[in-house]
Amino acid sequence: MRFLTTLGLMFMSSVSFAELIESPSLSSLLSSNHWGLIRSDTTCIEHYKFSDDGAVEIKGNQEVITGRYSVLTSEKSFELPAVAIQFETDNQKADCTGSAQNQAGMSTVNFLKKQSNEKIYFCVDSLGKNCPVYIRPENP
Repeated sequence: MRFLTTLGLMFMSSVSFAELIESPSLSSLLSSNHWGLIRSDTTCIEHYKFSDDGAVEIKGNQEVITGRYSVLTSEKSFELPAVAIQFETDNQKADCTGSAQNQAGMSTVNFLKKQSNEKIYFCVDSLGKNCPVYIRPENP
């Protein structure tokens, strides 16, 4: 989870929320599946469940986090859409990186680079040049 928080801090410094609008088509895609976050530095998978009502549940290793999410697009056509997540609860158990940091009350924003309906990269930058992790659909 620490990775996503870092991405959010980097994003917040580069893009104004006034430049973003909600994206219902990507929200529908995210809520249509359960997703697994794939990282190259671990075999542990974080499991994401995005609901139609804007709720999200994230489970990884022993950690369980709940929160609210929105998918946003930029008015600038060359920038990627983003998913903003506000963490509400955290059981403070170890996540896939081994961190048990309490993330309740924190938020993150990640840029989404859709390769296909089977693979969506989470990117550090709005242009999609640095995309170290991706999500893929899973069976519920």
